Amino acid sequence: MKRQLYKKGSNFERELKKLFENKGFAVIRSAGSHGVDLVVGKKGKIYAFECKATSNKKFYISNDDVDKLINFSETFGALPYIALKVTKSPESNQRLSSEILFINPYLLISSGKNYSLDYHKIYPISEKIEDIINNNIY
Repeated sequence: MKRQLYKKGSNFERELKKLFENKGFAVIRSAGSHGVDLVVGKKGKIYAFECKATSNKKFYISNDDVDKLINFSETFGALPYIALKVTKSPESNQRLSSEILFINPYLLISSGKNYSLDYHKIYPISEKIEDIINNNIY
């Protein structure tokens, strides 16, 4: 089970890496748990991403993962984001669909040793890929 989750996460990292490269960004992928999964930059705007993938409406990310992301980003001078790929269950005969949400970790509230990411609560505060690609993040 844990290996499946790792594979799902690493596939999403590669997918996101390719997506940003195709839009003209420089991208570095850091495989393993080193604090961030991707460092992405273009024309002086730098982002650090912790990538997660889920098919659940509620997802948990450890305080440690969020702390590593924030600490790295502050040291590096990057904007930190949790990149969350949410795969939606098909309704009736629809195809499986997914979307990528970018969550500012400073907006999250810890619920003990984890942060609880409830889709319906994080969706309104999340950024979309277009916001980042078009440099609409401040």
